[in-house]
Amino acid sequence: MEEAVAIWKQIPPERMNGIPAIGINIHTPGTEAFEDVGIDILSGKRFDLAVLEYIPDIKNNPGAMEVIAELMAKLPEIEIDGDMSKEMEVKVWEKRMPDLEPAMQLAVELDCFAYHYDAFQHDSGFDSMDDSIPLVYDMLKDGYTEDLEKWLNEVISEEATPEDEEQAKELLAKLAEYKPLAKIEEMEEQNYNMVDNVLNNGAGEKAQKEENRKAQDKPAAKPSLKARLAEKKAQVAGQGREQEENIKNKQREM
Repeated sequence: MEEAVAIWKQIPPERMNGIPAIGINIHTPGTEAFEDVGIDILSGKRFDLAVLEYIPDIKNNPGAMEVIAELMAKLPEIEIDGDMSKEMEVKVWEKRMPDLEPAMQLAVELDCFAYHYDAFQHDSGFDSMDDSIPLVYDMLKDGYTEDLEKWLNEVISEEATPEDEEQAKELLAKLAEYKPLAKIEEMEEQNYNMVDNVLNNGAGEKAQKEENRKAQDKPAAKPSLKARLAEKKAQVAGQGREQEENIKNKQREM
């Protein structure tokens, strides 16, 4: 893989007698080379996933798809033609992890775990992991890990499989490294008796307890990271609209 990418990058872009490409070739031992199945999966500056629909020998070959996922992970800047399955998308992000900073690595781990835990819920509300992973990353960087912790604890309490429970506990331990919110509260909390990862909740403590009680009365549903991210996404969008409106009001005043 490394050799193929290195050679591809060395091909002069101004060369007119060919398009730089990386192909996938499947050879069956004991057969002639002309019987091999091959296709250029990267051509110019685009991955052609659509062509795989016409090459089942490659699409249905786990080894070939593993190599394609690794290639896509190494070249994240290349555009993609065709639809990438969610399973493939998860695989590509998992292969990118070693090259990411720790906070982004954890964001990818959390989102990939959400897919493996409940693929149906994972697909709802977001077009791709390029949409959801940055939201998880922002929550980690901002120190707002409470919702993530609640979700993981819900997974554990919902009688998850031993493997899921073990991974949820590992992720909870990693989340403990991203807990700066308590320090922020020490500086900003209006009621110093309420340093509990919820900013300025002294005045609204009673209302918050009532809201929590109502939430507990609702029928239990399978824990969903996507639902919590959707709330975060809506909140960010609302803040953006509010800022835009403030700018327009100032412009009118001027």
